Parts: sequence; structure tokens; C-alpha cells
Amino acid sequence: MIAHFSIPARDPRSAAEVFGKLIDGAVMPFPVVDGAWVAIARDGSGVGVEVVPAATAHHMGQGEAGAAAQGPFVMPWETQIRQDGDETSASGFHVAMTSPLSAEEIVALGRAAGWRAVHCDRGGVFDLVELWVDNRSLVEVLPPEGARRYRDFYRPEVAGAMFGQPA
Repeated sequence: MIAHFSIPARDPRSAAEVFGKLIDGAVMPFPVVDGAWVAIARDGSGVGVEVVPAATAHHMGQGEAGAAAQGPFVMPWETQIRQDGDETSASGFHVAMTSPLSAEEIVALGRAAGWRAVHCDRGGVFDLVELWVDNRSLVEVLPPEGARRYRDFYRPEVAGAMFGQPA
């Protein structure tokens, strides 16, 4: 289960609004990172998507954990979030998430945002929409039937038959 993930975007608020629709979430500013927005699912699952400015990068903190902070503050031992990254570089990171929306609705949302959005079939096993936030960061969005098929497949005993048995 994904609790939350963060993703960079040129227009964090607009991107958060797209994710808010994908997860039926409330969209609000995310004060931990200057200029960031977050979509939080309304269903009580705790699922959220934090959308940070495009050049935002995570850096390792230093030292050991100390007293807990009150409020949305980053302590020195926690990840240090700065806007000093390269907003044009590709990344090996991606996330897959489910949505109650149909593939057609997901594609329409992505294209309305100006992003590449394409309905794909993964080897006949399950389908998803590749949603390319700012045409840079990949989010795989599984519509309801694709999510059901994914859960049926993505188990060690089933996927192992295709990938090779677990070590």
C-alpha cells in the first residue's frame, strides 16, 4: 500500500488538482516545502500525493534524531528538501497507484494538463495509464479493472512464473 509519495511539477497546484481528482482527494498547500501542494484522499486511507516545485530535491539529513518538532518543520536529521535539483533530468523513479476513474477519464485528465497520457497493456497481464507529469515523471495509474488484474498477478507465486521464482 502506498501511504504517500512526492513528485516534482512545474505547477504544483495544478498537478495536485489532477491527483486530487484521481484519488478523490482534497487539495491544499503543503507547508513543509515552499510552493508545494498536496492531495489527500477523502476515503480515510491516508493516501496522499505531495507535489513539489520542479527543481526540488531530497538530501540526506545529518546527525541522529532528537526531539520531535511541533508543526510542519524539517529537523536537521531528517531529509533536507531544497529547490536545487535539475528539473529536466530523467529519473528511474516511478510509482503505480490505483484510481476509481476509468482509463479514458485518466487519459483525459492527463492530456488536459498537457501531459503525455497513454493507455497501456502490460504483457496482457494488466492495463494502466502512463501519466507523465510535466512529460518528465512517470506515474502509472491503474483504473479499477486494471487494479483488480494487477492484484491477481502481482503475487510471488503468480508473478514468479513470469519473472523467475523468488530467491
